Amino acid sequence: MSKEERRNTEHTATSSEETRIESEPQPKLIIPSFLRPDMFRKEEKRERKEKRIRLRRSKDVDEGKAKINPELAQELEIRDKVEVVVVGGGSRERRYVFAVIFDVKVPKNEIWCNENEMRKLGIADNTMATVRAYKI
Repeated sequence: MSKEERRNTEHTATSSEETRIESEPQPKLIIPSFLRPDMFRKEEKRERKEKRIRLRRSKDVDEGKAKINPELAQELEIRDKVEVVVVGGGSRERRYVFAVIFDVKVPKNEIWCNENEMRKLGIADNTMATVRAYKI
């Protein structure tokens, strides 16, 4: 056989193998239910909305409660309790929880708390704090 004949026979052999491989049914891969990709997807974390707000002292507010503007409460999804986080010097972080009183008179960028309680807690008037809805 000449070289050309060998090439032709080799070419026809490989092409016939390719067609045969393509025509064979592929075995089905069975994946158990506990290995499905939807099981490995992490649940999307729903982030709590928070905002940096000024804490003001007020004599009109009862202890354990905080007055907040209804628009701000709706924006931060606050219903009955509010969590206030005040950052002290260094890594000192203090968290307080107050019951909410909705009041239109309170400016949108402020929260009013009881004057005596703020003194006991060591929080100065006009302090910046992170405010968010209390998560049970």
